Amino acid sequence: MSEQSNHDSVNVRGRVWKWFKRLCKATVLLLALYVTIVIVGLIPVNNDFQPDPDGVLIHVTSNAVHADLIIPVSNSTIDWRHEFPNDLFSGSTLTATHVAFGWGDKGFFIETPTWDDLKVGTAANALLIPSDSCMHVAYTSADSYGREKRSVLISKNQYRKLVDFIETSFETNDSGRRIAISGSAYGSRDAFFESRGHYHALNTCNSWVGRALAAAGVRVPWLTPMPKSPMLYLPRDEILDLAP
Repeated sequence: MSEQSNHDSVNVRGRVWKWFKRLCKATVLLLALYVTIVIVGLIPVNNDFQPDPDGVLIHVTSNAVHADLIIPVSNSTIDWRHEFPNDLFSGSTLTATHVAFGWGDKGFFIETPTWDDLKVGTAANALLIPSDSCMHVAYTSADSYGREKRSVLISKNQYRKLVDFIETSFETNDSGRRIAISGSAYGSRDAFFESRGHYHALNTCNSWVGRALAAAGVRVPWLTPMPKSPMLYLPRDEILDLAP
């Protein structure tokens, strides 16, 4: 190999190393910025919130990744069976006492029914690229979530605001009807629907739950992109064990 070739090779390696170091620095800066935003986002909003003993008991559940809202099937404000009738589901929903609502990345939601189905590309796309979203609706029972949930009593007026937030999260067609995503259910009592908004690292399923609670006037962090963060200021369930 000639002296010129060696020199060119050294220059190429030098440039590659320089760009690699720049990439590493940029990655560290982005991570530091993200962590800073998350920490600042823990500042609570709605600090004057007080649970209403005569109000509606709602629940928030969260695992290591995803958060859901769990609310009554029906009360004087709304009967969700009118909004999501039984014929939208393959099984009977008649024994359900609650409805779980979750918003999230469409690809991740539909392509990952179990953790065994998780693909690196799906997860990376959900976090790094603003992507399409969808709503997951499941008829359920609050008791089935055990200690994974937190609960809070909100007034009927606050519950109306929560319902409005949930309803406006769904995408609708020209006739104003919600758009079901066929063939995407996990089981017999759940379904997926098109939704508004795009999913990304600062707008996650947890963010949606946090915004829903904030819209209802509940004390929550200002930003809630991380797992468990929407539950941060909610009372632990043992406080509400006797609540209906």
